[in-house]
Amino acid sequence: MRRSTFLCLLALGLSSALNAEIPLDDSTIIVGERVGPIEKGMTLFGLKTMFGGGKVKSVKIPGAEGEEIDGVRLFGGTDREIEIIFNPEGDEKEIWDVRIIGKGWKFVNGLTKKMGIAELEKVNGKPYQVNGFGWDYGGWANFEGGKLEGKVSIRFSPEGDVDDSLNGDKQIPSTNKKLRAAKVSMTDISVSLR
Repeated sequence: MRRSTFLCLLALGLSSALNAEIPLDDSTIIVGERVGPIEKGMTLFGLKTMFGGGKVKSVKIPGAEGEEIDGVRLFGGTDREIEIIFNPEGDEKEIWDVRIIGKGWKFVNGLTKKMGIAELEKVNGKPYQVNGFGWDYGGWANFEGGKLEGKVSIRFSPEGDVDDSLNGDKQIPSTNKKLRAAKVSMTDISVSLR
């Protein structure tokens, strides 16, 4: 009994020591692993413990088709602002997705919100698909089989009118000449920590 208690305390101490190595003001993102000091497997309780409950603000986060999702906001109004969505089925409120809002975050893989369709293809390591524009799921990228698959969600929005062939419920390859020529910008980035 004492040995198992000791091993549990040792493991907890090592886990805390590993988390302590990442400063609270760290602004680096490793897709699929961490956003600053917020790591895969963390919970709402862990966030409140790490940053203080007063800094973790409950918010309604807009979802698809007018849905609102319960979540939290950290660093509101700063260049490190993020919104966090939790596993809706878990009792522990485990972090699922972190929406990057502030411009002060740096992706280790070189990803930036200023990237266009072709530049993002290089980061993904291969072509990808983009949902046609003009509907609730429009502009979301599908990185199936690429380096970003399951690690990040990205949405592009047109900066004006686009060719009709780029609108509607369909998948458009990132290699499509009309898509590459269209004036689109990255409007949403969420890092998955599932």
